Amino acid sequence: MTTLLIDPDFSALPGEVSHVFESAATRSFFNHPHWYRVFAETVAQPERRQVRLYAAQGVALVLAATAQPGGERSLAGLANYYSCEHELLRAPDALPGGAVELLRGILAERPRWEALRFTALDDPGAQALGGALRAAGLAVRRRPAFGTWYEETAGLGFAEYVAQRPSMLVNTWRRKRNKLAKAQRSAITVFDGGGTDGVETAVAAYETVYRNSWKGQEPYPRFMPALIRAAAQLGALRLGVVEVDGVPAAAQVWIVWQGRATIYKLAHDERFDDLSLGTILTMHMMEHVLERDRPREVDLGRGDDPYKKLWLPKRRQCWDLHAANPRTLGGLRLAARFAGAEIKARLRSRGGRDMTSVGDAAVPAGR
Repeated sequence: MTTLLIDPDFSALPGEVSHVFESAATRSFFNHPHWYRVFAETVAQPERRQVRLYAAQGVALVLAATAQPGGERSLAGLANYYSCEHELLRAPDALPGGAVELLRGILAERPRWEALRFTALDDPGAQALGGALRAAGLAVRRRPAFGTWYEETAGLGFAEYVAQRPSMLVNTWRRKRNKLAKAQRSAITVFDGGGTDGVETAVAAYETVYRNSWKGQEPYPRFMPALIRAAAQLGALRLGVVEVDGVPAAAQVWIVWQGRATIYKLAHDERFDDLSLGTILTMHMMEHVLERDRPREVDLGRGDDPYKKLWLPKRRQCWDLHAANPRTLGGLRLAARFAGAEIKARLRSRGGRDMTSVGDAAVPAGR
């Protein structure tokens, strides 16, 4: 039987559901109830999207009802461009077939859902959820979403890390760091405490830098302050700030959780571009985290910006899944479009193009 909680309180989940979240949170910060609470309060609620938490047999999905152009009645995983990872939440004691049972419960609702959408799934997660969606009778289309650049850092000290970086990067860092130190204009602080002590100072410094950066207005201005506070409460926050002449000029938000460190948000004041503060602060934070936290992995979150491979040389592919319910007229039309895209992709691949590089191509099951 599938349990449905509408607009749940992620701070007070029922025992059985809480068990699933607690187990899943040992794998990723982005499975933690606090992550979902922040996302629901600062993104979903302002968009007036109903959050629906489904659970069955030791697995759970957090979805939001969404209206697509043309009136498609669909559910989407509670994730967007803020999400570095997303997955079907699973407890160690989840029953075999629990995911299919959960999905069948969703599909039994009336009126029927025409489609389900998911983003930020890693390769094993996309394969597992895609298989469950197909077993539940849905047509599934998989498309590349973004890459995550990372490095395995178990046993890696900062000196060894620096020795493995490109000489161009290391020389720039040393030259700019020494120049800034001689000028005696700067100071670097790192907030890495748990609880609430100093967190408002950290939030204020980050927001000052972000306002003066090239990034423009956050689409959801309450999200980052709420995330910083939640990560601090969990002891997962590492927030570094460079001050120049007493003014916050660069800031970075890192999340360190269960042996993994994610470089989550970077910003610097454009007035100080010539000082390479981003490079200086990243190296400072890398030293702090490698020597203090000793994570088994460091990653640069989502995205394939060219600079990332200089810092962390390995790459993981993340995926989007779009599933159509052929028991509905809209879903049947969508499934037909999936089939057409797959045929087109196969024809192109015969011409020497890799299917994963085709923008609208479905990636067949088992690929």
